[in-house]
Amino acid sequence: MKKEVLRFSEGYQFHAPVAQGVKANGFLFFGAIRGTDPETSKVPEDTEAQCRNIFRNLEQRLKACGAELADVVRIAVYMKDLDDRQIFNRYWKEAFGDEPPARFAVQVLDMGGPGDASRILIETTALAPEGK
Repeated sequence: MKKEVLRFSEGYQFHAPVAQGVKANGFLFFGAIRGTDPETSKVPEDTEAQCRNIFRNLEQRLKACGAELADVVRIAVYMKDLDDRQIFNRYWKEAFGDEPPARFAVQVLDMGGPGDASRILIETTALAPEGK
């Protein structure tokens, strides 16, 4: 089993000393995908915009690895307020249709930093394309 640390030149960049992703044993693991605006690198206050950006950022990470949304097998969702599920679920349905990955959602108090406007973040596991 070989582990490869993934680094992405585009999209949201982590400020902590952690991997943006890891490829191991036929899977892609992405930590803390936020609703960061790809143009400004800031998290908008609006939950709707954050949800839209989360799925845009996820697709960007997957594409960089040669994968797509259909390859996602599990997503962990962390929300400051579980009442945001209704908004999140609209984007979820749009992204995954009738064949969604496994998922859970929990409410959390802290999204990782002072002044962070994030209301939602996801942690994702996907199948890694063969030969990539």
